[in-house]
Amino acid sequence: MAKYTELLSSIDSVFASSEWQGLSIPAYPANLWPSTTPDEFVIYEILPSGQPVAEYSDPNYKNGLIIVQVYVKANSGPARVYEVADELATLFQRDLIRDTQLYDGTLSVRGIDKDDTSLFRADYSLQFNSF
Repeated sequence: MAKYTELLSSIDSVFASSEWQGLSIPAYPANLWPSTTPDEFVIYEILPSGQPVAEYSDPNYKNGLIIVQVYVKANSGPARVYEVADELATLFQRDLIRDTQLYDGTLSVRGIDKDDTSLFRADYSLQFNSF
């Protein structure tokens, strides 16, 4: 795999899967904001993490972070953010991204969104190595 476009296509397929679609949470790639803001949704992006590790001889090897920004309705407590994070963890543990090694995700609660105070935000991040 190891091309960013292929990695992005694989991540797109995770959010197009029946497992994710069954949750009824809209998912958008970075730089695509919904025209009407739903009560909850996610935005995902790939952040490259510098040069390939020398021990991997494949020049197409990529590493970095997959970040999923989780937005839920504000002023309803953190429980829903944790529920969505649990679903993301389960989904990414199923190894739906081929040729990519994923590490356990981490959740960083960001709080009330600075651009839209009706939303509460957390970031779910996964380190990856793609070969």
